Amino acid sequence: MIKVADVSIAYQNLCITELHLPAMFKYSYIYAIVFLDLISISLIIPVWGTHLRSLGASHFHIALLGSTYSFLQFLSGTPIGALSDHYGRKIVLIVTICICAVAYFLLGCVKSLIFIVLIRVIQGCLKHSQLLCKTLVNDQVPTDQQTTVYGRMNGFSSLSFVIGPIIGGHLMEKSEGFYSLACYTSLIFLFNALVVYFTVPNTTVLKKERKSSSPFNDLIEVNWNECWPAFSLKMLGAAALFAYFSSVGLAMNEKFNLSPSEAGYTGALQGLTGGITGFAAGKIENIIFPSKNPFTKCFYSFIMLGLGFVSLALAPNLTIFMASMIPISASSTLIRGFNNEILYEQSSSDHKGLVAGAGASSAAIARFLAPIICGFTMDTFGNNSGFLLSALFSFTGAVLSICLTKRSKAHVE
Repeated sequence: MIKVADVSIAYQNLCITELHLPAMFKYSYIYAIVFLDLISISLIIPVWGTHLRSLGASHFHIALLGSTYSFLQFLSGTPIGALSDHYGRKIVLIVTICICAVAYFLLGCVKSLIFIVLIRVIQGCLKHSQLLCKTLVNDQVPTDQQTTVYGRMNGFSSLSFVIGPIIGGHLMEKSEGFYSLACYTSLIFLFNALVVYFTVPNTTVLKKERKSSSPFNDLIEVNWNECWPAFSLKMLGAAALFAYFSSVGLAMNEKFNLSPSEAGYTGALQGLTGGITGFAAGKIENIIFPSKNPFTKCFYSFIMLGLGFVSLALAPNLTIFMASMIPISASSTLIRGFNNEILYEQSSSDHKGLVAGAGASSAAIARFLAPIICGFTMDTFGNNSGFLLSALFSFTGAVLSICLTKRSKAHVE
């Protein structure tokens, strides 16, 4: 007969074992959610423009649709984060993932551009899985392990964009290829909802007394004087990357006459570099960045990012061009982790989702504006000017980081 004392001891031993699990395994459910979310998206993103063109959309319409999606992400990031503060991360994740699953399935069924626009509006308002996963990290992971966990999240994100486009390209070549892609994307979303349901802790988020139940009223409770540095750095980093993404495909095609498959290999190299950097973020931080000040770490990362963009603009051949992508991918992965560290250090425990939403909104502003600015710059000054614009954003981030480093040291003193 099993004694109650034996069961109690066994349970305590299990808890102790769980506490000593490496972060790689202890928080594996977060990595799984991030990976499934992004691999589903990476299946369909590379062929999205081609599909819209086949339905009669112009390049301007495609760009406008993308900007509209980014603008909706900007508007909805803070409310979704606030809702997760009110009702918990788990329920908001499940609901939004399931709605997005239906939306992606419908994208494969409809042929009307008007209906596609309506579906993308829904997705732009609700597709915030990455944002909510970051708040999960903040809820569940000790502060001293968060940089490592964020790095591994970025690693899985990069891995998904190495695998997804390859699979998506093969599926697209089949009959009714886009419909098949939409169905597979929807199924992966639904599977991800099951992962959330069975793995994410059903914790209650502590909340202060609020004057109204509307999540929009929580905006006034954010300490903007403390959070603006993180939001500014996040916006500059996102602007640099989205200007780069807007110009790199055209530059590779016009400078080196790369075929789509060859361009895909360069993208895979970048994703692989980002993945390795993400998985090794903790060790890289300890070896290369001995300073504990996250603004100092952002400064060196922004410098490396800017130099990578300058190298792309000046690259005389494909070898140097591809080699320049390595520091860009590595430094951008590190910047995301360091910025999250700054962001969550400056938010109270019951408003971390709200602050994360505001941070996502600042990145969405950059995603909305950077391609437009980059397009105008490239039309005026040529293709390489897109890389130089990214370098300008990066070096601006470095200057702001070093100023904030001095400010934070003076604050400590």
